[in-house]
This record gives sequence, structure tokens and C-alpha cells, in this order.
Amino acid sequence: MISFVPNTIDKKHIELDIMNSNQRYNSISKQKEIVEESDILEEFQESEELNVIRLFVKNDEKYIGIVDYCLNNSADERTWISLFVIHKNYQGSGIAKKVYHEFEKMIRDKKKDSIRLAVHKINKQGIYFWNSVGFVKYKEVDYNGKPHYCLEKEITD
Repeated sequence: MISFVPNTIDKKHIELDIMNSNQRYNSISKQKEIVEESDILEEFQESEELNVIRLFVKNDEKYIGIVDYCLNNSADERTWISLFVIHKNYQGSGIAKKVYHEFEKMIRDKKKDSIRLAVHKINKQGIYFWNSVGFVKYKEVDYNGKPHYCLEKEITD
């Protein structure tokens, strides 16, 4: 059973394990294959400043992923996913789609009607995944010197 639990600083070792199982993603997003504890601490600080909700994903009792999101982004009052990562050991099994659908249900229950995210233009695997669960590109932006696609999905009952 998929569940979401708060990602707290005392569990940073779990986040490190999940993130470092995804070295290709780390290379794209952080310009290094292995993230360090200082990177995780920086993420916690930035998330707090931006009102980002940080969650671990559990499948039964195993930690398998991370979802960070902002329910009401200050720029557009929309819900944005800022991080969605599944541990490498669980990729390719269909679990990421199950996780996403549970997340979408949670957001819909909060009376939101859309979800947005940005994906690195060179992250072909990520673009494929997001398209497969119904996200569509609505613009292209440059963020921190890198091209990104902004994607959106309308969610309804």
C-alpha cells in the first residue's frame, strides 16, 4: 500500500539513499552524481523558505521515494511538484505511476484542479513519464541557466 509520510531532517539518511540511487538525475539537476548531507540540508532550508511540503513515499513499510510539493505556489497559486523521485530499485515496475496517482488523489481531495511541474529539457525519461500520466507542456523556460519544460495536468473528479 502506498502512503506518504513527512520527510524530516532526522531521516536525511533515507533521503540520501533514495537520491543517490538516481545518479543520472543528480547529474542533470545538481551537476554531480552523488549528493551529500550538506545538499540535503540545503534542500530542507530552501523548502522551508518556499513553503514546500516534503514527503517520503512508502510502499508498505519500505521507503521508496520522495515527493516535494507546494500546494499554493506564490507566483500563480497553483500546486507545483518540485521533486518526484523513486528509488532506482523500484523503477520500471509501474510503482511510480501508482505513487503519482495516489499523490494526485491527495491533491484533488485538497480541492485543487491542476498540478504543475518543471522538468529539465534533457531529462527524456522524466518527460516520458510525465506525459504518460497526462501532463502536457505549456511553456519552455530557462531556470538557473538550463532549459526546462513547464508541464501541467488538469485534475478533475
